[in-house]
Amino acid sequence: MNKTGFAVLLTAMLAIAAGVYALALNPEAETFFKKAESAFVGKNLDEAETNLVEALKLEPDNAVFRYILGQVQFLKENHLEAKNNLEIVSRSRPSPDKGDEYNTKLKGYKKRIKDLQEKFNIAGQARFDIYQKNKDSNQKLKLAVTVFQAFRLNPPLRYRNFKLLEEIIEIYESALQKSFEGSEWQKEPMLQLAFLYEIANKKDKAAEVYMRALDYVENPNEEFVITHKFDYLNRSNKEKLLDTIEAGDFTRQDLEELIGSGSQKVSEEDKQKIEDIITDARSKLENASTDEERESVLEEIKATIIEKQKRGELPGQDELKKKLEKEGKTMEDYMKEKGF
Repeated sequence: MNKTGFAVLLTAMLAIAAGVYALALNPEAETFFKKAESAFVGKNLDEAETNLVEALKLEPDNAVFRYILGQVQFLKENHLEAKNNLEIVSRSRPSPDKGDEYNTKLKGYKKRIKDLQEKFNIAGQARFDIYQKNKDSNQKLKLAVTVFQAFRLNPPLRYRNFKLLEEIIEIYESALQKSFEGSEWQKEPMLQLAFLYEIANKKDKAAEVYMRALDYVENPNEEFVITHKFDYLNRSNKEKLLDTIEAGDFTRQDLEELIGSGSQKVSEEDKQKIEDIITDARSKLENASTDEERESVLEEIKATIIEKQKRGELPGQDELKKKLEKEGKTMEDYMKEKGF
């Protein structure tokens, strides 16, 4: 365990604990949180995790519990579970019912989660490197799971390997025939497949898996997590893009791909301009308190890109311009398709 990381999280947890009990609506959930706090102070991360999981079974929509659970899992290098829990927090909306203190904490959590994304990217790239090293192996299912892990942790990898994504989905579908036929339910693999469907833009198939998964939930937290995934699936492209930018999942490379310069050699000056657009957007999203303010951030990005395109200031835009002319589309049409 990283001692520096542990010290940072311990400090944060103790600071949170001073006011968290007022944020717990369920007294039994509060008791589990106190046990988790004691275990954490004693550096018993397994016990801390167990008690936080129990707290969430009683109060699954508590972002405080979920954020700390995700951080504990991150310290244990259980990156996939950490990603799952922290992602839910990063996608959570402020709630008038929970009060100003809760909403202020939620805002701070989102910023800290965003700062972790680069570490998730590194972990995902490590998994992808394992796949690349062993891709000729006959253990196709094992390799497919490794690719799932890489795509789950490192979003840019998904965009650059779409053909591989399709191949991985076929391997999962073949291995999960019993679940499709209804003779058994393989929970984790099916939820992994639902995620792969989602990023492959096969929303109907993802929704079908999530709906079936609700028939097999074992506690309120499982139901909350799957319902959250299903609800997020039905959010607009615009809302998803905003969440992605705010969470730190949307990088300079993603924007370069979006504006057609991903395969071009981009100067350091242009890279910085693109980075500045994203950094400015994240900053504004962190301070946005209403849906209208969030949407205005997206409109600003869209206006900036379109204006730069008109002035010929986008790196590598000639290729995109030819593509749009061939399809009879404007830059405005293209941006709308991408969620802007």
